[in-house]
Amino acid sequence: MKMKSLVLFALTLSLIPISGCKPSSESLMTAVKADNTADTLKLIDKGADANSRTTPSGWSALHYAARNGNVEVVQALLKAGADANYAGSLDGKANSAAMKPLVLAQVSLDLLSQIQASEMEKILREYGMDDPALLKSMKDPKAAERYRKVVEALAKVTK
Repeated sequence: MKMKSLVLFALTLSLIPISGCKPSSESLMTAVKADNTADTLKLIDKGADANSRTTPSGWSALHYAARNGNVEVVQALLKAGADANYAGSLDGKANSAAMKPLVLAQVSLDLLSQIQASEMEKILREYGMDDPALLKSMKDPKAAERYRKVVEALAKVTK
């Protein structure tokens, strides 16, 4: 009888969700926005929602990974089920321009082909794009190669 009680108790415990096991959307968004590949991959592996967003109509984790030209994170998010066809706006407002992650990666690649590396930071800052992760990414000597890979990965799954 004790064995049956223990089995029922163990079964009951297994049905109770343990809070805190699945990483929060905020944790994933923070890691992706900061272009922290290691933390992002750990969070995805632990089950973080690959479709996390800043707001209901805001950018997703995939948008930020594409904007930062991080092909490793883009591929991990896609593998985890991120929606490449979701169009979100940076500020999350319904009346703002919404775009897909592929568009962000393509625009970044286009900028890299038109602007000299020495002028990149100045021009991005002039347009209010002074996010540290973006500035670092765009100044990287291998940026064009990285963005090209991101565009290729997203073009395969974007309608």
